[in-house]
Amino acid sequence: MKVAALDLGSNTSLLLIAEVEGGVLKKVLHDETRITKMGQGVHANRTLHPDALARLDACFADYAKTIKKFGCEKIVAVATSAARDVKNGEELLRLGQKYGIPIHIISGDQEARLTFRGALCDRESTAGIAVIDVGGGSTEVISDFGGKPSGVSVDVGSVRLTELFVSRHPVPEDELAKVLDYARSAFGKASLPDEKFTEVVAVAGTPTTLAAVEQEQDFSEESVHGYKLELFVIESWISKMKTMTVEAREQLPGMQPKRADVIVTGSIILAEAMRALGQTKATVSTRGVRYGVALAWQDFK
Repeated sequence: MKVAALDLGSNTSLLLIAEVEGGVLKKVLHDETRITKMGQGVHANRTLHPDALARLDACFADYAKTIKKFGCEKIVAVATSAARDVKNGEELLRLGQKYGIPIHIISGDQEARLTFRGALCDRESTAGIAVIDVGGGSTEVISDFGGKPSGVSVDVGSVRLTELFVSRHPVPEDELAKVLDYARSAFGKASLPDEKFTEVVAVAGTPTTLAAVEQEQDFSEESVHGYKLELFVIESWISKMKTMTVEAREQLPGMQPKRADVIVTGSIILAEAMRALGQTKATVSTRGVRYGVALAWQDFK
């Protein structure tokens, strides 16, 4: 079965096209990410911004062509935090219908299960592992106890906190302190698992970008997937990047230019999530929701 799986998040829209057989991902045929910033203004206005919808329209037009080129037999798109938080989510669904892309707005719990399954799809065992998914609107912490992955969704995301607290770049110290306090407080109040984990796996654009930047090379699956990010390295990059303009960050080897405006807040969120779990190291995974969707395509009607 050739499956097109789309993950429509607050900051990025991702398309994975893969061959799936018997619940196993056999081969990745195409994997693409667009920064569409669906979460623009969502925290303040609870609506999808016209500019965000225009970016999504252009993205879907291109993705529809790619899906057709590969002859996909099943198309499944899921929308996460930003779509859950708005009053006009039907506009997103209509965009999907326009391009033959059925979109499902999923709950935080569904997102957690899909993230966990996707992030660890190449592992023989998931015991003792927690997954951190730093999104644009929210951050999920997922673990597996008793054979059933469950997660906690925390309303801290790179786009959300940047819009809330950051007025300019370099980031003023008082604004940086507000981001840190907000993230630390949110994780402190969240019902995070209190188990002793043997490993933490970090997914999504923040950790993959940090891994590429730390290695001073453009993103590649081979160099980023499985990379070990130390907490002190993340904090070192926060200290460096907070003093830089967006334009200067864009020039860093390994930086995705369109992520340069939210990478500082995303890095703070990742660091605080790791600290809340008592971890000083995270394994980077280039997989996540879209892989989980591809593997669970039969669950979507």
